[in-house]
Amino acid sequence: MASRREEIVEPAGPPPPERRWWLWLLLLLVVVIGGLVAWWLLTRGDDKTTVPDVIGLRSQAAAARIHDHDLDVLPRTGQSNRPPDVVFAQKPGAGTQLDDGQTVTIFISSGRLAVPDVVGLPLKDAQQQLEAKGFKSEVKRVASSKPKGIVVDQAPVAGVTAVRGTAVKLSVSSGEKPVIVPQVVGQTQGSAVSTLTKLKLKPILRNVPSSKPVGIVVAQKPAAGKEVDPGSKVTLNVSTGSPSTTTVATTTTTATTATVTTTAARARVPRVTGLAQTPALRRLNSLGFRPTVTYVPSARPANRVVSQRPAPGTSLRRGALVRVNVSTGPNPQAPVTVPNVVGQDQATAANNLRAAGFRVVVLNRPTRDQSKNGLVVDEQPKAGSSIPRGSQVTIFIGRFS
Repeated sequence: MASRREEIVEPAGPPPPERRWWLWLLLLLVVVIGGLVAWWLLTRGDDKTTVPDVIGLRSQAAAARIHDHDLDVLPRTGQSNRPPDVVFAQKPGAGTQLDDGQTVTIFISSGRLAVPDVVGLPLKDAQQQLEAKGFKSEVKRVASSKPKGIVVDQAPVAGVTAVRGTAVKLSVSSGEKPVIVPQVVGQTQGSAVSTLTKLKLKPILRNVPSSKPVGIVVAQKPAAGKEVDPGSKVTLNVSTGSPSTTTVATTTTTATTATVTTTAARARVPRVTGLAQTPALRRLNSLGFRPTVTYVPSARPANRVVSQRPAPGTSLRRGALVRVNVSTGPNPQAPVTVPNVVGQDQATAANNLRAAGFRVVVLNRPTRDQSKNGLVVDEQPKAGSSIPRGSQVTIFIGRFS
């Protein structure tokens, strides 16, 4: 009988753990999506944008970069050592967070610099200072009581702004003794010519209408007392013996004469509000008033008179001040200080004002002081005023009568 085989059956083990890798994948996906949503919410934050750095860029490139960041641009012009049309400052600064559509002000170099004061310095020192500031120099030797080699005058004058590389004209003492212009007004033509010739000056004669006797010198330029080089020209106005205006018939009674005089000494202030500055000042000046100009912020067009004081129709003595407020316009340029040109001749004053960045208008003003004939007797706005670059400065030239 065959032996019985026993089969030993081992008990089955626990089932293998179930793989749940998909749960981890799902959790990772949720974390990634949550992070993306958080990033979107943070970066979206109220439509914020960052101000870019535009210093050193040309104005157009700077404006384009700011616009690319959804910001507006407000350009301003100012003095800087940077070349013209290059941004030298910005407000607010780079990195500032702004809302879309807010404005960034950029300051664009005009390329203009303030001319240093070198009068009284030795020529070498003056040239070194000018060169250090970016200017060139032109030298003219003149007779002067100053020691030889000392700068006695400069043009443009100190404080005027000019483009880098501008040549500043230096009048340098030659050590030669100057000639002092004598007073010849009131002398006869022959006597005046003889006096000037003896001093090695060159008289230039000009006949003018005058109530003075024929042949009498009624004005001279340069004025008496001025130091000039030997051989300099002196212009003499010589009377032709006939007045320039028609004589008004006199009244027969003292009372009538007094009334006429009183009336002529006063005038009514005209309405100039709403006019452009030049015709407004010309109208006031022609009536014998002294207009004073103040630039004020206004949305009215630039150079337009926006108010006046006293009011139109007010009766004032001739020579009285009438104040006019002139609009700077809606987008004025950076302010610049008006240089002092009173006492200068017309050409020099106009050149200095234009070099400072202003437009120049010239009006004549009668004067009884012959020494002021042909010179600036007033400027408006007055020297030292801070007004937008490109604004009008009116100079009043004395006309001896």
